[in-house]
Amino acid sequence: MLVVLVVIIGGYGCLLYVNLNPDIGPDGFQVRRVASTASKHLSSSPDVISAETTDASADLGGNNVRLDVRLKDNTSPDTAANLLASTWQKTLQEEPDYSGEFIISVSWNAKGSTIDIDVSCQRDPEAIRTDMKRALTPVGEAKTFTGNIDEYQGPTIDYGDVTTTPTTLTQPGMKKSSKTFTMNGWKVTSTSNEEGQFPTTVSFEQVITAARQAGPTGTIDLNGDTLSITGLVTDERKGLTPEAAAPVVHAVADCRAAGLTTLQLNDGAKKEPSSDDLWLTFTCNNGTWTPTHESTRGQDEAAILNKAAEL
Repeated sequence: MLVVLVVIIGGYGCLLYVNLNPDIGPDGFQVRRVASTASKHLSSSPDVISAETTDASADLGGNNVRLDVRLKDNTSPDTAANLLASTWQKTLQEEPDYSGEFIISVSWNAKGSTIDIDVSCQRDPEAIRTDMKRALTPVGEAKTFTGNIDEYQGPTIDYGDVTTTPTTLTQPGMKKSSKTFTMNGWKVTSTSNEEGQFPTTVSFEQVITAARQAGPTGTIDLNGDTLSITGLVTDERKGLTPEAAAPVVHAVADCRAAGLTTLQLNDGAKKEPSSDDLWLTFTCNNGTWTPTHESTRGQDEAAILNKAAEL
């Protein structure tokens, strides 16, 4: 009887230990099989230089598999997309019950573009294929691709220093992805919406020309129908003067044609975009800009609009 009791207690103890440490139990075995299956499939491709497992672990927070893959230079986006989609298909054939995280970090150079992205592959293979192709459309024009490709967001695409607006800037891509470039010292960022569409109606070259009248460098961010500009004066003590801000407001005077509902400006004194009280903000009303705030800030906004009307 005592022996039986010891066996029962020992069995419960082992079960408890496994439950508290999933990596030594069935979950741990599964993540390692998933990693091995994916690595072998990737390594069998002639387009793959290396495929290494960087994480295959199971813990109380969930199961995780991550691989680091290097492709041959000039591998086409279509080929890369098909490869990652087929890797998940192969993994599902071997481990149909796996439901943990599965990320492939893939990198290579293609047509002058450097690609280094994390692709979430624990989802529909066709979605992986479609999202990668859309995200990598600017290959050959953009300099770098970084960040993530998953069901929630796309990568950051940087065109580097340019003299004209990139031709692929407004082409559709992944939802919640961003494209950025620098022109004449001003860094521009455009963010796509939930459908992967990028704004098309704002002339960045006109806005940069206007902004450079106030300062040599700054940032211009277009997110949906909101245009935010930082860096319109070089002397932080002066604040945002009507003379510095008016040319920018004038550049997008017809807010309806520009597809904008909100224009935010500040003087570039390292202010946080998320803090509303640090911006002078204008609202599009029947095709023209109007002050958003009241009191002193509203007066400052009105002064800028009056100055812009003189241009």
